[in-house]
Amino acid sequence: MLSNRRTDLLNVARWERYTLLILLAILLLAAGQRILHIGDQSLWLDEGIAYWNQKQPDMIGWMAEKDVHPPLYFWLLHLWIGLTGSSDVAMRMFSALASLISVAAVVPLAKLLARDRRREERWAIPILAALLLTLSDPEISLAQDVRMYALRTLMALGSTFFYLRWIRRGTPLRTALWVGTLVALYHTNYIGAYMGVIHGLHALIFLRGRQRIGAVALLALSAALFLPWFIGYGIGQQDTDTGINAALPSNWDTLVEIGFKYFTQMWSLMIGLALLGLVRFEDGRFRWRPLDSTFLLSIWIGFTVVVTFVVNFWLDFLSPRRLLLVSPALAILTARGLAHFRMPARLFLVGAILVYALATVDDYYPKPPWEDVANNLARYAQPGELIVMEIYRDDFTMDYYIDHLFSLEMPRESLRLWREDRAAEYPQALIAQIDQAPSVWLVHWSPDRSAFSFLEQTGHVQTAKMTVDHIGNALDLYRFDRLPAEPVDNFANGMTLRQAVLARDAGRVDLWWSADETLGVDYTTSVFLLDESGRLAAQHDAFPFEDRRPTATWAAGEVVYDPHPLELDALPPGRYTIAAQVYTWQDGVKQLTSAGDPWVVLGDWQF
Repeated sequence: MLSNRRTDLLNVARWERYTLLILLAILLLAAGQRILHIGDQSLWLDEGIAYWNQKQPDMIGWMAEKDVHPPLYFWLLHLWIGLTGSSDVAMRMFSALASLISVAAVVPLAKLLARDRRREERWAIPILAALLLTLSDPEISLAQDVRMYALRTLMALGSTFFYLRWIRRGTPLRTALWVGTLVALYHTNYIGAYMGVIHGLHALIFLRGRQRIGAVALLALSAALFLPWFIGYGIGQQDTDTGINAALPSNWDTLVEIGFKYFTQMWSLMIGLALLGLVRFEDGRFRWRPLDSTFLLSIWIGFTVVVTFVVNFWLDFLSPRRLLLVSPALAILTARGLAHFRMPARLFLVGAILVYALATVDDYYPKPPWEDVANNLARYAQPGELIVMEIYRDDFTMDYYIDHLFSLEMPRESLRLWREDRAAEYPQALIAQIDQAPSVWLVHWSPDRSAFSFLEQTGHVQTAKMTVDHIGNALDLYRFDRLPAEPVDNFANGMTLRQAVLARDAGRVDLWWSADETLGVDYTTSVFLLDESGRLAAQHDAFPFEDRRPTATWAAGEVVYDPHPLELDALPPGRYTIAAQVYTWQDGVKQLTSAGDPWVVLGDWQF
């Protein structure tokens, strides 16, 4: 036994030389896990709300009326955006930074909780806790989210660390840091109040005399410092529309789902290691004492899960991300379980966990690709054209992309916001506004078809549709136009050019076509520029709508939008004639206009 103990100490001494290098490698891995692919997915509903909050002149008043969260994260995000800008990557990096600091912060907390362990465990537990928090898929997912959860994890870690430091010696600085981080945590997320209760339960059971009284008094102070917000605004937020009911039911299936997220598909191993972390193993025997650190970690997990499950029967708020408050405690408990194993068994287990974590993803949120929808919109919409949204609360997200791809001045209307905020004027005032717009873009993802009825009433005709798939759901973008009574020209094959717009600033000519009867042939439409000597200067040929709407697919009477981008940058100064023609690409045969010409002249541009 003494020989084994001496061997363990020698092994620890060797590893301790490389502590900083190991921690640096873990932090680099954590940074890579959190930053890699951080901008791959579009912003989603909750992230859109976070951005929308930033736009409000009175953010606090808006959040008190419309949101369900306290304000600290959004204040800090506002400052962050002032430094980094509001791109999706920049905004998400705030959460990634908080999550990365949490990986570092779990090390000193795990050291405090392992101070009663053997030397080899005191070294291993903080290192392993940092690695396990690094590899946590739920933590990685929320580190790439413009939401408060990564900051909440950091505040929970910090408040618990400063609480334990205060227990050891209650200096004014430690007192201020403990109370300050608790108050910050409460102002970050309401579930953060759990940590005050968890600290209080630990203090009542394990502290004595004046220290116990002092801890209770400081916890009461932290609650009192939160009361101004809670009484002034927080209580009223319980009546706020929380949006889509995303809460999970409190049942066994939910426990299983959350278990797979937190313990991975290797749940039997990870749960076993966490349970093993509840005890000490010395001299071939399991020991329960000392209990204070084990109780703190257990109540951190147990109180969070049990209370959330029970309260969820009356107030729907159970979701994996809201339970993620427990992730540091889980990481430390699992690290304690791993630390029971001697080398090389411990190294083998850590290697297996590392390989599995890097090779698989157990927690992933596929976010609707609104950026793709917005890019379609930005490709064809012109400044000043009206955008109408019927996509429930994802209108916040689409609003972000409209701002960043167009400008704050681009007109847009959300039917949901009209129904919620201007119900007395809806729909007449909205219809009147639509009536003022010659062209309207409709972003639609809803069973509500009211928008189509409004556009029909104002005489707008659907001329284009683009669809982006989201795991079997169609995110649709429609174009509606009000067309002139008289067409531009008719062609011999039965095609009618209903309208032509020369969008010089966009470097594009937009055409609108229809046919009274179905066409059995796919015709190519062409827009070209001729210089003053009649030579071809620029040209764009394609099936209508850039090959999306071949003429053989048209229904009789349908109007088809047909944009033609042109390369204009290299053109020398001069006057250019703009014309359009229709032909069959197989043989180049042109369809003549009503006047018998091979093309119709649309106008001219002066460069």
